[in-house]
Amino acid sequence: MTLKSKSPAIIIASIAFLFFILQVLIRVDTYYLSDPLVKMIQTVSLWKQNWSTEGILYPARDLDPLFQLSPLNEGFVFLNNDRLIGQYPIAFTSLYSLFGFLPFSVLPYFNFIFLLLFINLLFKNSIQISTIIIVSLGTVVFPLLVDFSENGLFIILAGYGYSFLFKAFLSDKKNDWILGNLFLGLSLWFRLEGILFFFAIQATIGFIQIFIKKESIIQNFHPVRYSIFILFLIAFLLWNTFSYSHPLGTRHLTNFDHNGRTITDQIKIFFSMVFTYPRPDGWSFGFFLHSPIFLYAIAKLRKKQILDHPNLLFHLLSAIIFIIIAGISSPNDGITLTGRYLVVTIFPLSFILNEQMEKLKTKKWILYSIYTWMLLCSFVVILIFYFSSSELRKLRKELSKFNSPLIVTTNELISGGFGLELVDKKVICVRRDNLLDYFSENLKKNMPNEFTILTVEKETNYNKDERRLFTSILTKSEQSGYDCSTEEHTARILGRKCIQLKQK
Repeated sequence: MTLKSKSPAIIIASIAFLFFILQVLIRVDTYYLSDPLVKMIQTVSLWKQNWSTEGILYPARDLDPLFQLSPLNEGFVFLNNDRLIGQYPIAFTSLYSLFGFLPFSVLPYFNFIFLLLFINLLFKNSIQISTIIIVSLGTVVFPLLVDFSENGLFIILAGYGYSFLFKAFLSDKKNDWILGNLFLGLSLWFRLEGILFFFAIQATIGFIQIFIKKESIIQNFHPVRYSIFILFLIAFLLWNTFSYSHPLGTRHLTNFDHNGRTITDQIKIFFSMVFTYPRPDGWSFGFFLHSPIFLYAIAKLRKKQILDHPNLLFHLLSAIIFIIIAGISSPNDGITLTGRYLVVTIFPLSFILNEQMEKLKTKKWILYSIYTWMLLCSFVVILIFYFSSSELRKLRKELSKFNSPLIVTTNELISGGFGLELVDKKVICVRRDNLLDYFSENLKKNMPNEFTILTVEKETNYNKDERRLFTSILTKSEQSGYDCSTEEHTARILGRKCIQLKQK
């Protein structure tokens, strides 16, 4: 094997190694908060309960029979058929729960496999190495694979689905149609965007073949082109209806605002996903803000070039249609890393970028400036991971000093800080005033011998309401027959130990 043939393999291995090293520095084995925490607890719960229920293990259920005081982010878990379940896909958590013979905390480190598969998929589709490097390191894909999530599986399944349907568009081979349907059919079990992506691809194929190539409508609707995906979709809808009483499942139940959104709200969501949009807590990190090179490549396309190369039109239309339908249907923008909702457009846009790369290289100062920006964006996101993980470990170290059979917190950051201990440890979160009576009622019913109430140590203008809530919890506890005079402190956490008066 020549050095030239070894070069791509060396580059691919180097990118994967860099990714793994960054994961080690971030300590993704301890980075369990918010989304990754709920996903991992769903996974651990399946394993520990022998797959008998999707219900999350909740040691404090005797104190919270209605699941109103869950220590997890209430936007990520909900009550369904007398179970506290997470919003994340059962296909993902079930698959990872099969690895229960390993320490669950190390599973995120295997994400480098998905990065390797992603790079290999691009390479197998004749994407040149320079394009692969910037697409791997300078897009939303890189940070999306860092922590524990379904993103790796979804990206690979959607990518292979797109690749095979593109081949089917060019050659009309039955096997390519089948494999494209199969991979995208599997992808929808991990994220709902798989449905939108399949629709965007099929709409693109239909438009080109009917309106550009003037082919028969009947030929375009041949069952081999969509039947397998439809079977997957029907199975998906039936499973969700049976399991969760809604055909679109847990993600729909937790993410969609049943009070409705205005057109203005949806426009804000769209811009936040595609570029950015200012919010009280900061600006969002949209897809093209992170990776403007794709816009630059599209801007350099010429009408004749598109018309003479149907493959370019295929990639361009697939990306545009998906972005539009994702933007108008998305229930939210994904908080900060908003470009993740458009991650599947990486595949059609990478083909376009690859086709345009030689043309872009004629103005190297523009190209290298864009490269620098993209890599800087990825670096900033990785830094955010690193510092938030570091702060989380500090918080967890402080929380370990509070030894109590029951912990009551005033916010989800503190309760979630216990991480995977929540599978075995009794922790509840009284996050609002309207939960005080419910807490007091169940406290009187159970009368634990002791518990500790935790809140933020430092009082500021931003947490005055939370400190008042802390005082109210103390009052309710004392009214229920507890002495809560013992105070405990760490650098960030204020605690009050409550002991039954009759035991004093």
